[in-house]
Amino acid sequence: MSDEQTEAGQEATVPEAPHRPVWRQLASVTVTVAVVVVVFGFVIPQLTDYREILDHITSIDPLGWVILGVLAIWFLSAATIVWMTTLPTLRFGEGFVAQTTGTAINNSIPAGGAIAIPVQYIMLLSFGFTPGAVTSGLLTGGVWDQLVRLALPVVAVFAVALTGEAMTWMWVVSLAGALVVAGAVWILSTILRSEAAARKAGEFLDRLTNRVLGWVGRGPIDVVAATLQFRLNVTAVAGKRWKVITLATVLNQAAMAALFFGSLRAVGVSTDDVSAAFVILAFSLGRFLVIIPVSPGGLGLVDLGYIGLLTLGWGAGADPALLSAGVLLFRGLSFIPPIFAGLGSWVFWRWNRSWRQDWQQVRRGEVAETAPS
Repeated sequence: MSDEQTEAGQEATVPEAPHRPVWRQLASVTVTVAVVVVVFGFVIPQLTDYREILDHITSIDPLGWVILGVLAIWFLSAATIVWMTTLPTLRFGEGFVAQTTGTAINNSIPAGGAIAIPVQYIMLLSFGFTPGAVTSGLLTGGVWDQLVRLALPVVAVFAVALTGEAMTWMWVVSLAGALVVAGAVWILSTILRSEAAARKAGEFLDRLTNRVLGWVGRGPIDVVAATLQFRLNVTAVAGKRWKVITLATVLNQAAMAALFFGSLRAVGVSTDDVSAAFVILAFSLGRFLVIIPVSPGGLGLVDLGYIGLLTLGWGAGADPALLSAGVLLFRGLSFIPPIFAGLGSWVFWRWNRSWRQDWQQVRRGEVAETAPS
C-alpha cells in the first residue's frame, strides 16, 4: 500500500447529515404516522384483540421475564462487540455509548440513519479515533452485517428442509438468496484481491451505474474512485481480522434471533404452533423489512411483516393473538430499551469529559499497520 493510499484512508472525510427540505421532513413524519395508525389502529385489531395480547404478555412467569431480560441485554450489547472487532483498541463502554446513541436515533426519528451516522462519527472521533479508522471500521462492519443477513434465510430454509416441511416458495427464496450471497462474496473478494482487480470491477460498475443514472437524468459519478476507496477501507480492517469479525457478526444476528425466539416461546407459542426452524426463517425474512425506510426502526411495517410471515401457511392454525403477542413483545424489547439506553448514552457522552481525546494527536485505530501491502 502506498503512502498516498494510507493517508487517504486515514484522513477520510467525516460524513455530514444531509439537509432535507422542510416539506420532505413533514412528508416523512406524515408517512410514519400513517403507517403506525394503519398497522396498529386498523390492521392488527382486525387480526386479534389487544386485550388478548396483553393477557398473554402479562401471563409470563418471573423466570420467563428473567430469561427475556438476559436475552435483551445480550441483544443490546452484541452490536458493540462487532464494533470492537472492526475498530482497534475500542473499549466496550465507548462502543456501547456510540452504538446505542445511533440506534436510539434510528428508532425515534424518521430516516434517522442520516443523522445517526454523523453523530456516531463525532462521538468516535472524540474518543481519539481517526476519521479513516472510523470509516474503515463502520464500513467493514456494515458489509459483514449485510452478508450475514443475506445468508441467514438460506441457512433457515435448509433447517426447515431437515424437518421435511419446506415449501416450493421457500426453495425459490433460498436459491435466490444463495445466488445473491455467492455473487456478493465473489464481487467483494474480487475487489479485495488486488488493486488492479478492484479497478476493473470499478470500471464495470462505473459504466453500469452511470448508464442507469443517465436514464433517470442524473449526472455521472466516479465509481472507480469509490471502489478503490472501499477496498482500501475494508482491507485495512478485515485483512487480518475477518474471522473474528465474521464470528462477532454471526453472534450479533444470533442475539436478535434468540430474543425473537424467546419472546414467542415466553407467551406460549409452542413447536406445535410454529416450529423452531420456521420461527428462524420468519425472523430472517422479516429482517429485510427493516431496510425499507418508511418509519423509524421499521415501526409498524416490520411488526406486521413478522406477524404475516408467522401465519403464512405453516402457522395458519396458531392463535393470532398468541403470535401477535410474541411479535409485539419482541419488538418492544428490541425497540424501546435501545432508545432509553441511547438517551442515557448521549447524556453521558455530553457530560463526561474523561474519555475525550484529540484524534489528531492520539490517532487511535490507525489501520496502516494492519493493511495488506
